[in-house]
Amino acid sequence: MKEEPIWNDWLSKNIEKFINGLTKNDFINGEILNYSDIEIDRSTPKNTYTSLRNYINQDAIKSLQNRFRAHKHRQKTGIKNLQLKESYLSLLDKFKNLVGAETLEEALDFLLSPDYRDYEYDVEQAKEKLASDNFNSTEVMIESFAKRLKNYDRERLLLIVELAFNEGWESAKKSKRRTGSPRKEAFNQSDLYNRLLPLLGENKLDNK
Repeated sequence: MKEEPIWNDWLSKNIEKFINGLTKNDFINGEILNYSDIEIDRSTPKNTYTSLRNYINQDAIKSLQNRFRAHKHRQKTGIKNLQLKESYLSLLDKFKNLVGAETLEEALDFLLSPDYRDYEYDVEQAKEKLASDNFNSTEVMIESFAKRLKNYDRERLLLIVELAFNEGWESAKKSKRRTGSPRKEAFNQSDLYNRLLPLLGENKLDNK
């Protein structure tokens, strides 16, 4: 497969966004230029890089080279279907937006490919942002936690969930109050909650 057709197709879809996404530190004169301000030779990758060196520094050129190299690798190796639960797809999509990836495939490249090691800081920042956000899916929260446990601990977790459910069920049947915050008060009186609370020290759970 010749490189030029792949290059021309990829460049037409990505170069404008790439240029417009650069900062002043990427430009030789320290002045931000728009895509329309730059004359680019699109004939071959080598010629394109040469023409861009009149405007942007080598680090920015390298970033463009890495992105195209990863794209070309995907083209040569083919694409496979990947099934993900909606909650995980949502997390991956958020990560894609945080690191500025073009596609979900490139988002995975940011995470896994050595061609994107220059973006290690951006990846870590994105991961910290996702980790600090509240989980919008109970499924993701439980699965992420359970996968870190051994089978024995997963069985104990299941038992704790069963105990919590039964305790909540019994409390709900006994409760007569409908004013104030009966759910919050019942939670604060929960045996399971009060057994765990001292173990957390100052990092107490927020109860809503």
